[in-house]
Amino acid sequence: MIYNIKMNNDNFQMYQNSGYKNPINKKKTLVLDIDDSNNTYLVSGSEFTIDLFEPLIIDKQSEVYLDNFLTFNCNLSSGNDQSAFCLKIKEFNMNGNVASNKDEQSIFNSIIIPNENNNIHNYFSSVIHKGKKFNYLCDINPITISRLTGKITDLTGNPMFHGNTAGTSQRYTYAITGIENWGANGRYLLKNELVTSIIPDATAANGPSALNKTYILTHTRNGASTIYFSSDKNITETNFLNKEIIIILPAKGDLTTLTITLTTALNPSMQLVKGNGRFTAEFSIVSRE
Repeated sequence: MIYNIKMNNDNFQMYQNSGYKNPINKKKTLVLDIDDSNNTYLVSGSEFTIDLFEPLIIDKQSEVYLDNFLTFNCNLSSGNDQSAFCLKIKEFNMNGNVASNKDEQSIFNSIIIPNENNNIHNYFSSVIHKGKKFNYLCDINPITISRLTGKITDLTGNPMFHGNTAGTSQRYTYAITGIENWGANGRYLLKNELVTSIIPDATAANGPSALNKTYILTHTRNGASTIYFSSDKNITETNFLNKEIIIILPAKGDLTTLTITLTTALNPSMQLVKGNGRFTAEFSIVSRE
C-alpha cells in the first residue's frame, strides 16, 4: 500500500519552535504596564524587569508593532530633551541605529515615542502619546518570553517622571489645588526651581525642613489656583488638612526670595493631591506567512 504524504514545509523550518505550533492565530497582543507606586523604576530611569502573567510563546518568525502608548504623570514636553521617550526592551531584537551629536547611548536601539504631554492640566490624568496602530518595531524569531527587561528615559537618559531628578530612588508628584490667595510677594515660580522649605511636611509638622529634592514642575504665575511640584518627601493629605502651608523658594538670578503663605482661612477649598507615575504600552506580534 502506498501513501501519498504532502509535506508542510512551513512547519519544519529549522529556526522554529517545534514544541508548540498555532496555525490559526497570526496575531498576539502583549501589554507592558508599569505602575510605579513603589518608586521602583520610573523615578530613576533605571532598568526594570517585569514578569509576564503567563509565558508568551512565539512559534513562528514574527513582526513586532507598537499599537498604543499611554502615561500617567509623565514630564511635560516643554523641554528639548523631554520631547520624546526612549523605550528599550531587551527581548525585542531592535537594531535601530542613530546619528546624534548628543547622547547616542540613550537613543541607540530604542523605541522613540513622541511626548504628547504639553499641558499642565494633564497631570493626574492619562495621556495618549501614540494612538496610531501598527508602528513596526522589529522582527522576532520563535521564542518563549517569560519576562520583559528594559528601561524608559528621555532623549538623554534621564527620568521622564516626577521631574528631571536622575539618581533618586523615591519621588512623588503633588499638586496643591483650590488656591484663592497666595499671600506672597508677587513673583512667579520657575520650572525645576528648588524649594528650600515647606511647612508642614511628613517629618516636621511644626517648623521648616530642608527639602533638597523638592522642585516646582511647571512655570507658575503668581496667584495661580494650582501649584505642581515633586518631592522625595512622602507627604500625606492629613499633613495639610486644616493647616497653614508655607512654601519658601530662594533667590534665583534677578528673582528675589519668595515666601508663599497659604492659610485655610483664605483658601477654604485648598487640598493636596498626590500621584505616582505609570506607563502602559500595547504591542502586536504578527506571525509571518
